[in-house]
Amino acid sequence: MNEKQKKWNWDHCNDSEVLLVRRMLYDDPLELLKQYKKSTLKKTFLKNIHLFKRENFTFWKLILDVSDEEIKQRTKNSFRTSCEIWRF
Repeated sequence: MNEKQKKWNWDHCNDSEVLLVRRMLYDDPLELLKQYKKSTLKKTFLKNIHLFKRENFTFWKLILDVSDEEIKQRTKNSFRTSCEIWRF
């Protein structure tokens, strides 16, 4: 694990996908776009869509060219996205 990855591993989680999601949420997006293929970021985004809130959700949706239909398919049976009390 390099120094950059250690920054996002505050709970000693070594799952590369979790670390990538954390970076998508909190790191410099331009750096991520240089380091990863858009297809990898898109796959990670769609798989972990429930972790993204309005600001970063909209940003990554636009940057990764994710369609409303793709989002609908990923969230239609998801308890995490369908049972939110308030959407801020």
